[in-house]
Amino acid sequence: MSNTLLKQHLQRATGTRDSTQTVRNRLHHVGLYARRLIVCISLTAGHRAARRRWAQEYLRWGRAEWSNVLFTDESRFIVQSDNRRVIIWREHGTRNNPAFVHESVRLGGSGVMVWAGVSINGRNDLYIISNEALTAQRYSDEILGSIVVPCAAAIEDESILMDDNTRPQRARLVDNFLFDEGILRMDWPAYSPDMNPIEHV
Repeated sequence: MSNTLLKQHLQRATGTRDSTQTVRNRLHHVGLYARRLIVCISLTAGHRAARRRWAQEYLRWGRAEWSNVLFTDESRFIVQSDNRRVIIWREHGTRNNPAFVHESVRLGGSGVMVWAGVSINGRNDLYIISNEALTAQRYSDEILGSIVVPCAAAIEDESILMDDNTRPQRARLVDNFLFDEGILRMDWPAYSPDMNPIEHV
């Protein structure tokens, strides 16, 4: 609840008229401070059931089984810094003073898209995806063929790939490529990025 809403509730409940600053001071006195909400994934009952089934299926896997799995993901990193949340102190009427102006690029500016893989036994080097458009064909040629296949060849047992559920990675072309190379894919439930260890790397 915001300070303003708290002030209104207090006034309705007790008839007391306090300023929002007084409300803020009282909250600080008891150890409460304004914080941003934690954002989480919106899960339906079906999503939760699928996550539970997945977890139960792999519950008894040990190091030997998990060492065959290559966890992968791609991420976009913004090169420009975002200073829109920086607050400065200035005098009234000095808004357009060049000292108080931050130059920025629209839509967050330039960035770089990278792909990487991690496993119990180590990690791949970051692969930079040029032009940021990752199609199924590019995924098969540039990432699976050049990086994943050599990694799979180094695993004595069956290699297992864990990628996400994005459209290019779930294309039939990719499925056929993995089948031809003898690489298994670990199916995992939708809306579950937190269950892939690479999300925490």
